Amino acid sequence: MPLLKGSSIFLQVVIVLIGLGALAFMLLEPHIEGRNVHSTLFEIYFNDQFLAYAYIASIPFFVALYQALKVLGYSRQNKIFLQASGKALRTIVITNY
Repeated sequence: MPLLKGSSIFLQVVIVLIGLGALAFMLLEPHIEGRNVHSTLFEIYFNDQFLAYAYIASIPFFVALYQALKVLGYSRQNKIFLQASGKALRTIVITNY
């Protein structure tokens, strides 16, 4: 069983790093984009509707990452066959459609 715990911890770390990388990209990319190089923060974040839509569209991605962390936590505790883990998996499937 130690191998299963180690691999689930590794996968949890990978998921957190993916989430942090995506969040960093979403926050830093508008500042280096060609048309926003000399814009103020207000102009970047409040005058660009596409950016707002991109942030709203990323919510299901982060919800799915969080649910994946929960499922891996259940698997590490050997509680993968509980109703809560099934609910987390259903949430992942629903948020990605």
